[in-house]
Amino acid sequence: MNNSDKVYILKIILIIIIFLSINVLSAQIFKTAQLDLTNDKMYTISNITKEVLLDIEEPIKLKFYKSKAVNTIPGLSAYANRVEEFLQNYSRLSRGKILLDIFQPEQFSVEEDQAVGFGIQSIPISGSGEVIYFGLAGTNSTDDEDIIPIFRPDRERFLEYDLTKLIYNLSKPEKIVVSVISSLPIASDPQKNYEAWVVYKQATQFFDLRTIGGNIREIDEDINILLVVQPDDLSETTKYAIDQFILRGGKMLAFIDPHVETKKRNNRQKENVSEKRHGLYDLFQPWGIDVDFNSIIGDKNLAQRVTAISGGRRVVTSYLPWLSIDQRGLDRDDVITSEIERVNVASAGFISLINDSNLTMEPLVFSSKATQLLDSDKVIKNPNPVQMLSDFKKTSSNLPIAARVSGNFKTSFPNGPPNRTDQVNDTKPDPILINKHLNQSKEETSIIIVADSDMLADQIWLRSGGELAIPIAQNNDLFINMLDNLSGSIGLMSLRGRGLSNRPFILVQNIQKESELKYRTKERELLKNLEDTEKKISSLRREDKGNFMLSPSQKKMIEDFRLEIVKIRSQLRTVQHDLQKDIDNIHTQLKIINIGLIPGIIGIVAIIIFLFRQIKYRNRILDFENKVYVGKK
Repeated sequence: MNNSDKVYILKIILIIIIFLSINVLSAQIFKTAQLDLTNDKMYTISNITKEVLLDIEEPIKLKFYKSKAVNTIPGLSAYANRVEEFLQNYSRLSRGKILLDIFQPEQFSVEEDQAVGFGIQSIPISGSGEVIYFGLAGTNSTDDEDIIPIFRPDRERFLEYDLTKLIYNLSKPEKIVVSVISSLPIASDPQKNYEAWVVYKQATQFFDLRTIGGNIREIDEDINILLVVQPDDLSETTKYAIDQFILRGGKMLAFIDPHVETKKRNNRQKENVSEKRHGLYDLFQPWGIDVDFNSIIGDKNLAQRVTAISGGRRVVTSYLPWLSIDQRGLDRDDVITSEIERVNVASAGFISLINDSNLTMEPLVFSSKATQLLDSDKVIKNPNPVQMLSDFKKTSSNLPIAARVSGNFKTSFPNGPPNRTDQVNDTKPDPILINKHLNQSKEETSIIIVADSDMLADQIWLRSGGELAIPIAQNNDLFINMLDNLSGSIGLMSLRGRGLSNRPFILVQNIQKESELKYRTKERELLKNLEDTEKKISSLRREDKGNFMLSPSQKKMIEDFRLEIVKIRSQLRTVQHDLQKDIDNIHTQLKIINIGLIPGIIGIVAIIIFLFRQIKYRNRILDFENKVYVGKK
């Protein structure tokens, strides 16, 4: 062995040592480093979530219940691994504030009892009563609890939102306070014999609702959300209080309607059709928001069916202003509307931003592509369903009926607070309000606007069924979702759906479909032959009914038919086997490409580069030795 060979061997040994050292060091130094190459950044935790995690003051305990069998269920194992990885990253990023425990509950175990005690729901996986658990329970230092009973695969797109929302709720456990300003009888009023609407009753289970009215000087600091429903005749002082509440970072859910049909029925009063301004108009315009009171949305695709009079007889027709909005008018990527299937509205308007507005708008509920703007006066004074449908002409599409508006809001009172109205002698602006006055919001905030108030009324989304009211739409769920979304931080509200961990290979599916189509055609032919043959045997037996003996020819025919059945069934098994074999071959080819081909190509390229460099190195040594030899000579 010459010196050059020894040097070569030493180089290889040194390379191996360096490679192993780098692996050991990187495993320690970059233990928490991640590179997310997925298309939708499925494993990347947003900055919004990181802020929520860093804002945790008291420890939060998370108990993740995942049965062992979860990893054996196709379509669920990848999701389960993603959930576990997310939770581990949450714990790491919280700097010790989140304490994560992972349990694998078995039936009749202590862990199962704990899971059931928290409200984690079991998932049956067999007819024998075997169940699994796949949920999360969280507790804080004051023993408040919040759970995700089941990590449902259909909510995987909102995994980060659901986890971050749970953490946010536990880190800020106080019940969200909602102040209500409404001209409609949404809340109960014993003096007027009004019972609260169902949406209001249900909201009280989750929020602390407080009705306020009169001349509001200032909205208290402990108010989280302002719920404004069809405000009428708001004083300047009240408008200013709302303006400054939003600029301080408060959230608002506003229902503004160009034609309130519920009010007319409940209060038995005529609407003033000449009034084209809503109570928040003086605030919306300077903010850069417009809810058009001159037009009402008519939608041919989403219109509800009603009974009308035409030509002196009753007919069932579509009434364009009354909409039953399905998935064609719901944003499936927003957490508010992702699971809503149907929303009913009546004579709704639409929301838009004024041209020079610096705000952004995200439509949540919108009309379909077949939309016409109807004159509000005609709808209010003399609605004719048959004539409206006959005169329909598409003029617009996908107009926002409900939308989230976000950004930095500018005051609608650039000159400061309005004059006082509660004092007789001194009507100058309140000096305390002058000192607190804001011209622009301190930080970005959001409000949600719905251009329909009727949708909250019971008769719009409930049908009376004896003693029970049966929901025909999910208006109540939408209302709760909106309040729930506003109750989080501004960042949490902006978290949207991501991709799925179980993503199908479209090309593979297409190949499988082509292969399946080829074999299914043959399979149908064989099944038809099998059915015909069995019918022939049955026919022979019916003909021979009552006879004790079959003739030799009949016996032979039946035997031939039976042999034919055996042959057909054998061919059928072959066809089904070939189909499965084709599908397996596709998966095998993909595995070879993913596991062997790509790494093999990379390895071959690396070897070629290595050999090329060695040849160049040897050539340089030979050139050097030749020069030395020539020099000596």
